[in-house]
Amino acid sequence: PSPMGSAATGRTVELMRAELARIGAPEDLVQMIPTTITKGLTQALMEAVDLVVVTGSQDNVRRAYSSGTPAIGVGAGNVPVIVDESADLPEAARKICASKTFDNSTSCSSENALVVLDSVYDATIAALAEAGAYLCTPEERERVQSRLWENGKLNRKLIAKDAAILAEAFELAPKAREARFFLVEETGVGKAHPFSGEKLSLVLAVYRVPDFDAAVDQVRKILDHQGRGHSCGIHTRDEAHAKRLADELDVVRVLVNFAHTFGNGGGFDSGLNFTLSMGCGSWQKNSISENLSWKHFVNITHLVRPIPEDKPSEEALFGPFWSRHGR
Repeated sequence: PSPMGSAATGRTVELMRAELARIGAPEDLVQMIPTTITKGLTQALMEAVDLVVVTGSQDNVRRAYSSGTPAIGVGAGNVPVIVDESADLPEAARKICASKTFDNSTSCSSENALVVLDSVYDATIAALAEAGAYLCTPEERERVQSRLWENGKLNRKLIAKDAAILAEAFELAPKAREARFFLVEETGVGKAHPFSGEKLSLVLAVYRVPDFDAAVDQVRKILDHQGRGHSCGIHTRDEAHAKRLADELDVVRVLVNFAHTFGNGGGFDSGLNFTLSMGCGSWQKNSISENLSWKHFVNITHLVRPIPEDKPSEEALFGPFWSRHGR
């Protein structure tokens, strides 16, 4: 595990091993490096096993790929979600709140940017406020940025923290002390605009765009900066809008009218496999483009015997091509 997560991971492993023992299964089916976590020990582990599944920092992922062991890397998230003029705004706001506040927004599937059409912008902000959001003033926004990042890196003392802790750390207005998450308005994308990236905190960037074409373009820019391949979402009643995102954007999941974290991680109402590890395809240098599941961990032996030949004719194979372009 990450050194910062080793205590929580260790406790989780203890509970899993206890349950394995309770049902008579070998406890060592689940193990964790038992000493102080170091990159050297992690490297040795990756070189010793049969398969590595890796997430976390780019350094972690690159070490896995170069370990000599088959590796499945899963990608970083930076989910942008569109709210268009046809959306059910109160329902969308409730779903965004539920998703954004889950695990204090540490999931890779948590919303990191809302892209809202101008025609419903004010109503969307009002619906989000009703659901538990607080819109930071320009002055508060500057404090959030200066304290959430230190020397260009996310402040480990503030990521994954409760809303009340953040409100105090950012010195927000008294009204913000009861909020569940915080909105900051943004216009730019890229390294000079840190709110356009993954924040691992209860801070959500909001972009105001004139129309749907601009919304698609804004989402593309955000994903090109960070999170390409992972996913995006939309709250809409317009199926053509949803389909356009799937047709045009470099993502392997487009979620329509979902609390993104819950839908993206698999569910009985999404059809995606339950997981916390999302493949992002070659767009993010991953070997899989679906939700990681048990099937990625097993080897299948195929017992092959002769069967009656089922060989197509050349006409069946190439006929449609010949009919269009000639032989």
